[in-house]
Amino acid sequence: MGKFKLFERVSGLIIREHDIAFVMIEQNHHAHISAAMMEKWQDSLFDSDPLYTSVLFAIEQHDCGWRFFDEQPFWNDAIQAPYDFTNFPVAPKTVLYTKGIDEVEKHDAYAAALCSAHYHKFMENNDNEVAKEFIKQEANRRNRIMATMDHESLRNFDKHLALLQFADNISLYMCLNEPGVDKEKEHFFFKNGIPVSNILQDSLSDVVHAEWRGEQMIALEGLPSIPPFSVTLQQKFIKKQDMHDHGLLEAYRKDPYMKNKIQFQVL
Repeated sequence: MGKFKLFERVSGLIIREHDIAFVMIEQNHHAHISAAMMEKWQDSLFDSDPLYTSVLFAIEQHDCGWRFFDEQPFWNDAIQAPYDFTNFPVAPKTVLYTKGIDEVEKHDAYAAALCSAHYHKFMENNDNEVAKEFIKQEANRRNRIMATMDHESLRNFDKHLALLQFADNISLYMCLNEPGVDKEKEHFFFKNGIPVSNILQDSLSDVVHAEWRGEQMIALEGLPSIPPFSVTLQQKFIKKQDMHDHGLLEAYRKDPYMKNKIQFQVL
């Protein structure tokens, strides 16, 4: 396998660059994997929570606004690579965030409030006026939704948000790292393990440690014990020559999804 470079991600396609190709993972698929993982810890992390279904829906759908853009990725001619979150313009990014949260709210208002708070954290330190307007708009949305809910339903909001963020991160560990990567070559975000909010540390360790063991298994430590399970990672391997010959959109459209079954073992 060729030399590779890992790109950071918060939103937009998750991309790993090889010598001859870009490996691309669509955000909406990554989000569905996040939910499939968290279902495995329903008993231990959710403990008969009456809002479990809403929280799981938020985890599953938190990147749904990226679906159509990820299926037709944009080319960044300044760096001769597809756009990822690090360089995707703020204005269209907030449009996608809003669209996704709107779609979630049509089905589940509490899940939409969680997704809104999740994206708020990505934008809260951005000085762009569009970002500031997004922050204001989403604060109003959350206030409107929460005003309709009773105190008992709201008292675990921060915990539910932390679970969404943790699910996001545990799936990202799989997506951002090359399968079978040596520990010292992991993405910098995970050098010290998968971060865990203080709110969850009654159920989890302060850090969850993850490690690739070969190209199809990830070992996890610091989570409640459950039987081994697997998820299917869907991605595209887009050759640079194909993009040069046919353009990014055509190369992406024609290239089939590769499916890689990854097993998780909780130590």
